[in-house]
Amino acid sequence: MSDTIIYEHPLSEKIRCYLRIEHLAEQIEQLSACQQSVSFKPFFNALFSIAELVERGELKQELNRDLDGHKVTMQQWRHSDGIDADQLDQLLAQIDSFLLLKSATNKGLHLLTNDPLLNQIKNKMPLPGGGALFDTPLLNFWLHLPQATRQQDIERWLKPFQKTIEAIKLLLHLLRQSSSYHQQIANDAFFSDTCDRNQLLRIKLDVQQGCYPTISGYRNRYAIRFIPWSEQPLHDIKFFLSCC
Repeated sequence: MSDTIIYEHPLSEKIRCYLRIEHLAEQIEQLSACQQSVSFKPFFNALFSIAELVERGELKQELNRDLDGHKVTMQQWRHSDGIDADQLDQLLAQIDSFLLLKSATNKGLHLLTNDPLLNQIKNKMPLPGGGALFDTPLLNFWLHLPQATRQQDIERWLKPFQKTIEAIKLLLHLLRQSSSYHQQIANDAFFSDTCDRNQLLRIKLDVQQGCYPTISGYRNRYAIRFIPWSEQPLHDIKFFLSCC
């Protein structure tokens, strides 16, 4: 077990949406690799959720704007000292491939809702205990198909969203790498500050301090209050903060 935990808090709705999609994509990756039938209900829940988020028009507008901005910035780095030209070219090639999303139509959610298996599952999911096999006989049949066949279906369902997911992962990676950690002290377990054009707060905290942060903030101001895991009172808390 790691001795430290990293907590993240978005300072904009755009980054909040990016983080949700990243989280859902990680769930899908883990659940799709599991062969137990009980894992497929949360898998389909995550699939439907990510489809709804990715297919929002405003998300693709924000995503393409961010990709364009990073492309311009990276092109300016080309003649800077210490820049790895090969790695820079690889990142620019990735961004160019993602920018093809501009011409992509929102077909992913339409394809899912017209799939007989997914349509049956989605109609039953909102019911308490929905998704049981007696409710979804087509799912029961699908679960007995060969693993290779099921994997092909999963890849087909994810394909319309894959480029968007990869682009978001790249943007979040670049955002996290844009700032380093600095040690801070929360007097009486409270810390607040202003920030300029930051989009994401990252807090690195030692598990042994026996507390976790609750964070509030938006755009240019934020506050962090540390809450004890047990009933033991907190005093000054040392932690590391990165404002990305």
